[in-house]
Amino acid sequence: MARPKIRMEDLSEMLNFEVEDVQKKEHENTVAELELSKMEAFPEHKFKLYEGKRFDDMVESIHEFGILMPIILWKKEEHYIILSGHNRVNCGKVAGLIKAPVIMKENLSYDEAVLITIETNLCQRSFSDLSESEKAYSLHQHYTALKSQGKRSDLILEIQNLLNPHELRDCSTSSEFRRSSDSRDGLVEEYNLSKDKLSKYIRIGEYMKENLMELFDKKCFSLSTAYLLSFIVKEEQQNLIANVLREKNYKIDGKKAEFLRQYYENGTLTKERIEQILSGEKTRKPPSSKVQPVKIKATIVSKYFSREQSQKEIEEVIDKALALYFQNKK
Repeated sequence: MARPKIRMEDLSEMLNFEVEDVQKKEHENTVAELELSKMEAFPEHKFKLYEGKRFDDMVESIHEFGILMPIILWKKEEHYIILSGHNRVNCGKVAGLIKAPVIMKENLSYDEAVLITIETNLCQRSFSDLSESEKAYSLHQHYTALKSQGKRSDLILEIQNLLNPHELRDCSTSSEFRRSSDSRDGLVEEYNLSKDKLSKYIRIGEYMKENLMELFDKKCFSLSTAYLLSFIVKEEQQNLIANVLREKNYKIDGKKAEFLRQYYENGTLTKERIEQILSGEKTRKPPSSKVQPVKIKATIVSKYFSREQSQKEIEEVIDKALALYFQNKK
């Protein structure tokens, strides 16, 4: 049974945002004609153009029948930016066409243009057929566009918590996040995309650079491994990792990715260290720079404090006692 094609509404429900359909803002969608040479690709367009047989079939079809579905363009000042139809424009040029039918959209914000671009691409393809980079970029762009429009700040916080759990773990609003997250369980089962995967893809789309993303597309590592690597945000070090993986043909799993991340956070992730980790030579975590917490046994606490004393009172006494101890020691 063929999987359903994902639509913008599905992604909106996935993120639990109520998205206004930007195309409904236009009262009329008049079809006109415009030269292909005047059309520009959407900035940061991350969907891959057709290749191979799919490309050849579209060129042949356009050569025989022309472009039947109008290209959707964003008219911004003197520029005509493609929102939908990058493949049709590309194949139309190869087929020898000069002009194509178009629908102009004006008075759009950049974020609205992003949403149209993503919607129209996902309407034409099954989400499961997208490459890993296309999934990551489209979900991240969709989330960013919605976030900048101020949609549902409580759920934006939820996704931010999932994206950066270490940074937001102690946030005062984390309890609100936990209460709101229950309603989203199981919303994306039919697309095999859980909340956890959604958040991982969004972070990867934001922080993973082209070099590592190419290896992700080639299935050189898993989604979870890619997520850990995305915490190494500097492009220079991501490129070092990608180059070592290519040159040495090393395999990388979650454990190695976690080591790379920890050495990066310690400021000691050099090319030599990367090779040691990926080769399996280094199998230990770097020493932590953080002071480790100390637990005091209950018998010691009860020796000096009563049950009526609060934790705050006990901590204050211990702090004063230690200050006096080290002062006397000096």
